[in-house]
Amino acid sequence: MKWKFKKGAEPQGSSDGFWYDLTKGGYIDLEKLLEGEQLERAEKAVALLFDLEESLKDAELLNEF
Repeated sequence: MKWKFKKGAEPQGSSDGFWYDLTKGGYIDLEKLLEGEQLERAEKAVALLFDLEESLKDAELLNEF
């Protein structure tokens, strides 16, 4: 997919890593970067992957170190 970012979008994130910033940290605000279908698709993708992460934890198939 070729991403189209909002004009004048500001850099997002912190030093905690992309996944944390995108999900639990909240440092990446997709609404400030994307709009329309791309925003919707990105939000659905994050929700899907977050669900996968939780399912892996519940099944004790995720090792974090």
